[in-house]
Amino acid sequence: MNEQTRQWIERTGLAVERLGASRTFGRLFGLLLVAERPLSLDDMAEQLSVSKASISTNARLCEQLGMVRRISVPGDRRDYYEMRPGSFERMLAARMQVLQQMIDLADEGLAAVGPDSPAARSRLTEMRDFYQWTGMEMAAILAQWQKQKRQRLAGTEQERTR
Repeated sequence: MNEQTRQWIERTGLAVERLGASRTFGRLFGLLLVAERPLSLDDMAEQLSVSKASISTNARLCEQLGMVRRISVPGDRRDYYEMRPGSFERMLAARMQVLQQMIDLADEGLAAVGPDSPAARSRLTEMRDFYQWTGMEMAAILAQWQKQKRQRLAGTEQERTR
């Protein structure tokens, strides 16, 4: 791995850390984004100079989030990891589920405070409305992305058959 790629992986770790995950998680994510082949836990630990235990924990989290998939290599007992196709769409879909949980929470809050709490009802209604609107916008964005992706893939396929 060249120095420029190594520095990019470090910046990815810092960026993901600012979003609330661990820096190691972000570095692992960055490494798997640029990896040309599936990587074992040993490979990742060595390339990132991080303990294998930390890599294992973060690789499992990436797998649970649908970002990466664990695969096997014939003749090798170790697990290997690679970015999962469509991982960015899966991450957005997971965020959309969280939005629905927030909508449900706002509705529960509205039922809990009752009609005699206008200030609380106003805040909870705004919360619910905001998350509903955000969810609808995210669904529309996801649909637009999927359409654009299909068109791009169709164009690539047409170029290959020429």
